[in-house]
Amino acid sequence: MLVLKIGGSMAERSGRLAEEIAALGEKIVIVHGGGPQVSALEKATGRESRYVFSKDGFKTRHTDSGTMENFVMAVGGGVNSLLVRQFRKAGVNAVGISGASGIVFAKRKILVSFENGREKIIRDDFSGKIQEIDSAPLLALLQAGFVPVVSPIALGEEFEALNVDGDRAAAAMAGRLKAEKLLLFTDVEGFFSDFPNGLVRSARKSDIAEFQKKASAGMKRKLVAAGEALEGGVQEVVICSGLGENPMKKALEGGGTHITK
Repeated sequence: MLVLKIGGSMAERSGRLAEEIAALGEKIVIVHGGGPQVSALEKATGRESRYVFSKDGFKTRHTDSGTMENFVMAVGGGVNSLLVRQFRKAGVNAVGISGASGIVFAKRKILVSFENGREKIIRDDFSGKIQEIDSAPLLALLQAGFVPVVSPIALGEEFEALNVDGDRAAAAMAGRLKAEKLLLFTDVEGFFSDFPNGLVRSARKSDIAEFQKKASAGMKRKLVAAGEALEGGVQEVVICSGLGENPMKKALEGGGTHITK
């Protein structure tokens, strides 16, 4: 079994990847992002996207109630529907589903911003920390011959919708499903030690902490997700480009950055 994460930045350019998945014939679960689409909808509705940086340099979208509504529309509706249509066109028996449909359960977290050398608590945030993955709906779909396409929206303790990181949601699902590999598709070739030079082809879980010191905010989360997936029992995580010719074939045959225990 494979779990794939498709970044929002490449959602509209996933046609070739869809064709490869159609030809592969393996059990696959797809998780997607949608950051650019959320930002575009925020702008269209007269809102300004806001971000919070932690003391460790992690970047998180400030998701207040208005942004959460846009998140559900842009990610749970727009991106999910777009990907399902692209995959269906390629011959993949795809079914769109929200993580909040009894799959991803999360606890609303207290967001902490690090500004001017001080930490500040953000209380009006609807970001979630994943607590549990129920694999039963995914396994039922897989057994029936479908390919689940899951949006990173979680169900909170008060049954509210919560924004969870797509990479980490994919890692949690991969671990729960006992997937052999987690492929994190994005718009860059992998992790670079000195971007755009020094593509790291292979690494171990023990290297992740050192890599994070050199990584961009977006790549930091992918590295965290890689570590969590390996800790959950996934054998290998690949951070790779989903663009160009044969992205799946390249990823499975050594392209991108391969991380193992």
